[in-house]
Amino acid sequence: MRFRQYWPLVFIALYAVSPLAVAADAEPSLPKSDQTLGLPEIEVVEKKPRAIPLSATELEAESLRSHAMEMDTSRMLEEVPGLSVYSAGTISGLPAIHGLADERLRTQVDGMDLSSACPNHMNSILSYIHPSRVGKIKVFSGVVPVSEGGDSLGGTIQVSAASPVFATGEQPLVTGNLGSFYRSNGYAHGWNAAAGFASRQFNLQYSESRLDASNYRAAKDFKDLSRWPSADWIKATDLDVVASSAISGAINRALDLAFKQDSHLLQLGISQQTVGFEGFPNQRMDMTDNQNTNINFRYNGEFDWGDIQARLYRQRVKHAMDIGAERADQLMPMLSKATTVGGGLKLSIPFLTDHIFKLGSEFVSYRLDDWWPPVGSAVGSMCCNDFQNIRNGRRDRIGLFAEMDSHWGTAWQTSLGLRSDIVSTDASDVQGYSNTASYRNDVRSFNALSHDRRDHNWDWTALARYMPTQQATYELGLARKSRSPNLYERYPWATFSMAALMNNFVGDGNGYVGDVNLQPEVAHTLNLAMDWHDEAQSVWAAKINAYLTYISDYVDAKRCNSGRCSPANRTNNNAYVILQYANQSARLHGLDFSAYRVLNPEQKSWGEFRAKYLISYTRGENTTSGNDLYHIMPLNGRFSLEHAVGGWLSTAELQLVSAKTHVSAVRNETQTDGYGLLNLRTSYSRKHFRVDFAVENALNKLYYSPLGGAYLGQGDPMSLGTIPWGINLPGMGRSVNVAFNLFY
Repeated sequence: MRFRQYWPLVFIALYAVSPLAVAADAEPSLPKSDQTLGLPEIEVVEKKPRAIPLSATELEAESLRSHAMEMDTSRMLEEVPGLSVYSAGTISGLPAIHGLADERLRTQVDGMDLSSACPNHMNSILSYIHPSRVGKIKVFSGVVPVSEGGDSLGGTIQVSAASPVFATGEQPLVTGNLGSFYRSNGYAHGWNAAAGFASRQFNLQYSESRLDASNYRAAKDFKDLSRWPSADWIKATDLDVVASSAISGAINRALDLAFKQDSHLLQLGISQQTVGFEGFPNQRMDMTDNQNTNINFRYNGEFDWGDIQARLYRQRVKHAMDIGAERADQLMPMLSKATTVGGGLKLSIPFLTDHIFKLGSEFVSYRLDDWWPPVGSAVGSMCCNDFQNIRNGRRDRIGLFAEMDSHWGTAWQTSLGLRSDIVSTDASDVQGYSNTASYRNDVRSFNALSHDRRDHNWDWTALARYMPTQQATYELGLARKSRSPNLYERYPWATFSMAALMNNFVGDGNGYVGDVNLQPEVAHTLNLAMDWHDEAQSVWAAKINAYLTYISDYVDAKRCNSGRCSPANRTNNNAYVILQYANQSARLHGLDFSAYRVLNPEQKSWGEFRAKYLISYTRGENTTSGNDLYHIMPLNGRFSLEHAVGGWLSTAELQLVSAKTHVSAVRNETQTDGYGLLNLRTSYSRKHFRVDFAVENALNKLYYSPLGGAYLGQGDPMSLGTIPWGINLPGMGRSVNVAFNLFY
């Protein structure tokens, strides 16, 4: 199914929302449509220009209730223009903005800058907050103000729990909610509960959730028994079952305390996550345990001269991986532990009426140990010492920034910012499972190097916004953004294929070797955003965001040609290979279009009908090699018709994705066909309850997501040739979902 088959429908939809088509409509006196429908808000401009860029998107608590059946917090972001998600485990998707993903983004949970503590990035940052707890999401997808960026290239994602609510009188405020959901595909089920107590100055909230699911099923059989070296490995599950995609014992708990005195707010958050098992069908390992604890202290204060925001937090992670039972009859335990301590201070000082000066400092101190215990003498290559993948890893960052937001009359606004980050990384000497030839030379080569690296990075942003009328806004932004390599890019050292295959956080099935001498990435971005809407911002709106980014010292990959890497590894184009991270250069460009229109602004006897449109296109190229960049989402769109009447909200959504033909040759990335999915949803809500019902992939279409990666869920994961190359990870077949939530 090709995307171009649907372009006539797309053009009709675009005409329906265009300013020419709606110019003759009267402007009714309606409340904001997002408040009426309870749907994610499309960013529009207030009558007075705001400090955040036009390319930013904010989703508030009321609109996020429509995600009651969501298991993965990252999937709540898919309606944000320009944002897509790499497939991973059930709760561990990795967001990508304009082709830049994972740690190329600054991803914050309740203001905390966290990092994955896993060579496969299984414990993703957004997995640490359950969807039911999310109260607000803000995404900066274009030019990111320096006060919100730092050590990132593609953008900033800020996911936060709901703000504390205090009693307005002497009577205390008691709140609570209880919810559960069920998804037929994979028999996924879970529950969430929360309770709160608040006085005029004090707020206490406790929340807990749990999730379990079996393997999900594709729409049709996708496995070919003849392609597996041993049929026993594939017969363990049906031919339409995506093995190693289950999850069990995923529990999140959070305790939040808040104290308010006049214009001062103190908050203390303590959260804990436990995951007993999470399968990763596009990785060679499964997560067999993950224990995470966060402590987060925040202060917000308003004074006559300005505002203060202060933060101090600590995270501790214990993580374990191994070969799941559906893969092979052997073990390879892999353990890691990490600690993050961070904090920051930000001052906002208004002066001369129309200007705000922002000044701040941040620090993040990250410690990591990644080691693999020996299996025993029966497996010679994994005996008899701990394999030290990263030993005493350290990554420290200190940042300073200054920013000026200015209003120049009613039509113009500017934002200028400068930022400096110093990033230091280091790691100790390592050892292999043994001193045999499999590891000896690599160990000697790595230990002979100096591992300490210090990067001094500079960022700046310049943004100008022009609003000639109340119906149109134009914005031009320029930015320089920097990111230093993470520990898993600099310090994995083994070229032995079994060990290298365990270092992979992109889901392509290949093995990766680090490079201590990697330089920081530097991106220069030009961003143009245009926004049109009716004056009341209640009938129609349309936004276009176009961007061009050039990245020097882009951390891409090259074929490994040293150590234990074989000569065939350099030229093989139809197999999994061993790669080494390398600085090269890259260019990305693209466009996002988002819009909505109320179709019956004057006649609402049958409720309100609304059309919504979202189209994104990204093109990424490695300008050093002439190769295409890996995991770039092709042209895609979401088109929906929504109907709201009384407490009912119903949606029919068509998701269209073009064929992915631009693929990374160095990684032997495979192409995917275009496809279309139909999703149907309805909900009924009242003050104290909400019921949701949905049929996802209603036509049961077999498809392969362009960001799904390779299917590695079955077979021996420890060798290059024992899992057949060229099988993409299929998406989920039809699923009937239901959720029920009570509020007090």
